[in-house]
Amino acid sequence: MRALLRSPLAWILFVAAALRITGLFWGLPASDGWDNDGFAPRNFLTALALTYTPGSYFTYPPLHAFVLAILTLPGIAIALLQAPSFTQADVIAEFTKPGTMTFFAVVARLLNLILSMGIIWCVGEMARLVSDARAGLFAAGACTLGMVLTYYGQVSNLDVPYLFWSSLSLMFCMRAVISQQLKQFWWAALLAAGAVATKDQAYALFAVSLPVFLLAWFAAEPWPRRHIRAILTTLLMASALSLFALLLVDGAITNPGGFAKRLTFLAGPASQDYAQYVQGPAGWAALLWDMARFFLRGYGVVAVLLAALGLGLHLSRFRSEKWVAGLLPALAIISFILCFNFSALRTDHRFLLPQAVFSAVYIGIAAAYLAFHARRWLAVGARIVLAVTALFALHQAIAVNAAMLLDPRYDAESWMAAHVRPGDTIEIYGQNIFQPRFPVTARVSRIGQGELKLRNPLPEVIELKQPFSAWRDPKFIILNGNWVRRYLREAVPLKAGRIYPRTQQDAFRDIDARRYFAGLEEGRLGYRLVHVARYDSRFWAPVRIHDSLAEPIAIFERLP
Repeated sequence: MRALLRSPLAWILFVAAALRITGLFWGLPASDGWDNDGFAPRNFLTALALTYTPGSYFTYPPLHAFVLAILTLPGIAIALLQAPSFTQADVIAEFTKPGTMTFFAVVARLLNLILSMGIIWCVGEMARLVSDARAGLFAAGACTLGMVLTYYGQVSNLDVPYLFWSSLSLMFCMRAVISQQLKQFWWAALLAAGAVATKDQAYALFAVSLPVFLLAWFAAEPWPRRHIRAILTTLLMASALSLFALLLVDGAITNPGGFAKRLTFLAGPASQDYAQYVQGPAGWAALLWDMARFFLRGYGVVAVLLAALGLGLHLSRFRSEKWVAGLLPALAIISFILCFNFSALRTDHRFLLPQAVFSAVYIGIAAAYLAFHARRWLAVGARIVLAVTALFALHQAIAVNAAMLLDPRYDAESWMAAHVRPGDTIEIYGQNIFQPRFPVTARVSRIGQGELKLRNPLPEVIELKQPFSAWRDPKFIILNGNWVRRYLREAVPLKAGRIYPRTQQDAFRDIDARRYFAGLEEGRLGYRLVHVARYDSRFWAPVRIHDSLAEPIAIFERLP
């Protein structure tokens, strides 16, 4: 314990845990979570069932589902014992009760918290391997204060789990090259397979980076050329075993039809329906420009300059035996941009997370170089700038927690508790993640145009498939500002290389929905706006990540 208290890395990880504890009970207890595209509480058991059902598939691979199923076995057993029968309807009804769903959500979020700390440790270890211990600490600190990792480190999405396995894999590759121990490649290959078996897009971190990395190793150092047969044998055997394990876990061997359908879905609607850029040089240029603007605004100019300086410092040390190993984080960033961003044509926060995480390696190298420079005046000035930059980053990271604690849905729930009477009817729209929790005495109906069997059910909510403009006459209407924005925005021309996603184009063409929601907001449908729950903080700026934070909730009441 005394050793831990004296360890700077232990304190960095403690701060990381403190920054990620807020989200454990965000929006809970409830029968579903507010984390958009979260893997828990609803999806992980469904993923296991569909992956191995002949001809069926789930959007994501099942490895993390296995992990969560093991960790939540007590809750699964209790829910099964309490179910009236083992019929599908009774089991689903029991599992979707708030108690069971809350247990699943908290376990998944706590696991992501731990794995995000593992990512921070990996990033610090990468910088230590190619530079020194000081660089490792600065790199871990920079990764800890990342705004996007702070969010995904406390929700149940798969982005942190796949980055954890990916980070470990890349770290073992760096160790293998530095230590010249080929057994490290076995771990690297198996961990890479684990990353892809967690979320398919992990492949993009390795597809270009590892071939270029190995070629650079052979070109720059004599040792691998002298042991080329042993190296190639190890790589081939480790890759073959890892590929077999990946195909087995992914269901490609036991359910080839479903596996093929999943790949078709991922290459088609799962990505192309949400593409934000045109395919080709114009779209790629716009994507890179928006990516640069995101990092300059979200992480700050100093952080971007430090990352560039750290990479430049490492490149200048080309005579070092660690030079090739230090290229791998940068190669992984380039590989992800080329193989995923340029393919999916998206710059959502989670699709820029690998770039933010692995650039922290070079931030650490630059920060250590400047803070302990031989010129005293430069070192003192650098420490002041680094301290100010760290405080800015800490403020941004805490703003994520503030957005969770001050979520407008809490305010909407308080208003409903004070104004909704037993038996009052409430109408809602959109997916579960957009909804506050409703009074148990109210009668809640969800209106939509999609198939009812494809909806994720909420207990005690009546699901209706109707045109939005059909007459229903509820007393209250609850409207999430983020969800309805697609129907209220105007189709203005976009800058070169950018397009509206197909989902937004469909909303532009939905004349019934656009007229209905415009009329509702303008007071032409017999309803008046009685309350707007907004994110309200004078000190913490609103943070909007993955359609989940700081989004307003409008409440309309029927006119007498």
